Amino acid sequence: MEVHVRSARLTDLDAAVRILARGPAEAGQRDDVDYLRNLLFVPSATVVVAEGDGRVVGVGVLAIRPSVRSGPFVGSVDELGIMQAPMLTTAERTQVADEIVAHLIGSARNKGCTRVEVTEPQASAEPSLWKRQGFASRGRTLGRSLG
Repeated sequence: MEVHVRSARLTDLDAAVRILARGPAEAGQRDDVDYLRNLLFVPSATVVVAEGDGRVVGVGVLAIRPSVRSGPFVGSVDELGIMQAPMLTTAERTQVADEIVAHLIGSARNKGCTRVEVTEPQASAEPSLWKRQGFASRGRTLGRSLG
């Protein structure tokens, strides 16, 4: 499958929230759409979607915060969601995840971050993904220097 990662649009948000849902249709889903909608317009956040076969198959959210220890700014991967099987094979899910993370790292670099971190639950969800992308353990977080 050919995958294209791009900035999320308002029309992507319902699909993105369905992918990020942690269970059956949740009552707070409308709040989640509103939250993501607000993040689209915040300069210190990046919301991206992966498209494959004409549909949204993945979503990632990067938040940027100031940091005294790591440099002027640190990016934090707050959300990473990939469409579940049987919609995507394991190889396709891996490809989508790798491309979203690479896009978020590039966005963090472009916004002046010196480091990108991943916190729970993403850090423990796919350890091989983070290792492939160059992240290493730092206590309860995984991190990668961008220098």
